Amino acid sequence: MNPLDEPLRQRMQALGIPSWQALRKQAGVSRRAINHLRRGEWGSLRLEQLQQLALALNWELHSLFDLIHPNIHLSSQAPTSPDVTFSLLQPLLTSYPTIRQIAQRKPDWPAQNVTALFRSLDALLHHWNYEAIGSPFESVPFQPQLHQPDQPDIQLGDPVYIRFVGYRQGERILCPAKVSRSLPGGLS
Repeated sequence: MNPLDEPLRQRMQALGIPSWQALRKQAGVSRRAINHLRRGEWGSLRLEQLQQLALALNWELHSLFDLIHPNIHLSSQAPTSPDVTFSLLQPLLTSYPTIRQIAQRKPDWPAQNVTALFRSLDALLHHWNYEAIGSPFESVPFQPQLHQPDQPDIQLGDPVYIRFVGYRQGERILCPAKVSRSLPGGLS
């Protein structure tokens, strides 16, 4: 028996989905994706697959994550805090705005169609009251409490470009924005 079999079966029964195969067909995902879901291995699934599974189970994506998250750290009985969740998502969250900006500026770049897959992140960030610090490639004066410079000689007030956004929750800085004196090559 897999860790999530029971809550998933309860949800499937409530929706009249009789079997794992029926869920697989309704969600349009592979048997392998269903097995990853049943084991709580959400990191092995693409966001598109998670969205399809959430839709088939008539859940918002965050409800599916709420089901999966307590099973990520099986040794801990405490619920997963937003800070732990943020630390798990931080690499994706800091890269996503930059990828979106590149796709807008260079529509022939292959990632143009990828950005639609991340819309749920915007909703998740809003739900947690997380705000981005700056926007990719924005020119701003350097502020050491908000920015992480790529060169040690950048001083307070120096003009810098945000390479990767940071995040804050109110006045609390979760991670600073990564900044540089110049834009990445090919962008202006």
